[in-house]
Amino acid sequence: MNVIGKIFVFAVFVMSLVFMSFAVAIYSSHVNWEQEVNRKPEDVRGAQQPGLKYQKEQWEKERLKLDQQIADLARKVAESESSRDQMIAKLQTALELKAGELTDLRKSKEDREKTQREAIEKLQDAEANLKRAAEEVDALRKQVQAQQVAVDGKVNDAAKLMGELNAVQAQLAIVTERKAELEQQVARARDLLRKNGLNPQSDPAGAAVTDGRVIQVAGRSIEVDIGSDQGIRMGVEIDLFRGAEYLGKAQVNSVTRNASVATLIPEYTKRPVQPNDRATTRLRK
Repeated sequence: MNVIGKIFVFAVFVMSLVFMSFAVAIYSSHVNWEQEVNRKPEDVRGAQQPGLKYQKEQWEKERLKLDQQIADLARKVAESESSRDQMIAKLQTALELKAGELTDLRKSKEDREKTQREAIEKLQDAEANLKRAAEEVDALRKQVQAQQVAVDGKVNDAAKLMGELNAVQAQLAIVTERKAELEQQVARARDLLRKNGLNPQSDPAGAAVTDGRVIQVAGRSIEVDIGSDQGIRMGVEIDLFRGAEYLGKAQVNSVTRNASVATLIPEYTKRPVQPNDRATTRLRK
């Protein structure tokens, strides 16, 4: 065999190795897409994920859950607006009643003034014929005027006291309603803490601080970049800051490994929340 033949034999050997490497690479990168789609959760091994079919079902369940939460929030907003309208109607009714009372008082005052003027005119007409009774008439006139001033003062004092009483009663009704709402919120918060294995009486000073950032904002819902891997659980409350400025508080209602979705708590909201705002919470060690 000459040199050229040896070269061809070597070249054929090298090409065989190259084609064999290609075949091994293609086989190793092959993906069974049917298995990837239909893999059941109980068949997951190692870093595998459930099949796309089961992932889609899980996403649908989470979407339905979020839709239900949105519906509940909308119902609560409607109830709050209804309560507000009822309170406004009550206040308007009270104002109308007070306006009617004020009108009656003014009319009564005008009637008394008219009567007083008529009496004075009669006294003036009889003054020429009753000179001897002039001093007695003057004394009676002064007494009438003093009594009129006293009556007007009593009426004004009564109206002022009635206004103060109504204002206090309205404030008491608002405070009582607010107290009941706060007690319900505290009860729900305690139940939620117990469901998540937390003691409502525990000292938060023994908790670890977890920091993150706001990813996106949609209405009263926000998404933060801390999740179950950082110890976040359902019902945890998150404080929101922009620099050193306190923005408000939100409650977690959906958790994944590296992210959470929370709902802003209206009574704690100070400023609008924006992406990249700091989110922090205390978790039990």
